Amino acid sequence: MPPRRTTNSRSEPTSTKKAPASKAKRSSTPPADPTSDEALLALDSTYAASPDMPASIAERELTSLARLARAQQARLSRIGITADRVDVLARFARRLGALEKAWQRARGAVKLTSAQRKLRGEAEALDAKLLAGGRWGCRKDPAAQAELSRIAEGSGLVDTIQDLRDLVAFWSEHEADLGVTDITRKDLQRATALADALEDAAANEASDASAAYALELRNRCFWAADELAKDVREGGRYAFRDQPKIAAKFVSRHRMSIKRRSRKKATVTESAAAPELGPEE
Repeated sequence: MPPRRTTNSRSEPTSTKKAPASKAKRSSTPPADPTSDEALLALDSTYAASPDMPASIAERELTSLARLARAQQARLSRIGITADRVDVLARFARRLGALEKAWQRARGAVKLTSAQRKLRGEAEALDAKLLAGGRWGCRKDPAAQAELSRIAEGSGLVDTIQDLRDLVAFWSEHEADLGVTDITRKDLQRATALADALEDAAANEASDASAAYALELRNRCFWAADELAKDVREGGRYAFRDQPKIAAKFVSRHRMSIKRRSRKKATVTESAAAPELGPEE
């Protein structure tokens, strides 16, 4: 038998110490992955807009930026660009590459003729060129920027065709700003011709749900990644403002090259427009 418990006749003083608070249990739910389908689809509809550069170029730039940020992590961490954020940036790069491949596979399954596919590629490139030119040439015009944002919404060939028509109208209204871009009048004429030629192809692609879904995910990933990349780039330029050579690495080479071409064309246009001064008599 177990020994009987004896009672002590002396009353023990009641302790006034509080029992230690139990530690809160850590949640077993892992933090949400911002690169997941669920997170991307939860973003605002504006994230479904067409990218302003090829996804393959964006993927390379994101990968390069993540590598640069990791190399300079010590200083970046002091201004709030943590290692976790850089890791997310790298994940976005990989995710964008995977979604671009998924989109290409899905659109490849849509039944289009080889001629239609070629025209579609040309139309998408021209759409991006006309939009990028507007962002730069009309950058000081809030109303123009709002109109470009409206045009850029949506995805797919149907939207690309409408973009081309809207952009031709846009540049008709902002003809004076063409001189500071690399857009030519032939580009605008070609935009109308492509829009007309691709109407039948657009009907085929729009009816394919898999292609539309893949494209939307790709676009959303692009802009979500771009949003984070801009923060890292701005932070890098701030953190290394005393080291211009390093700060200069925190820029998008693709977007910088577009600006340089536009500035070069503007200089040539201004020189051609200036009257030649003859010798004084």
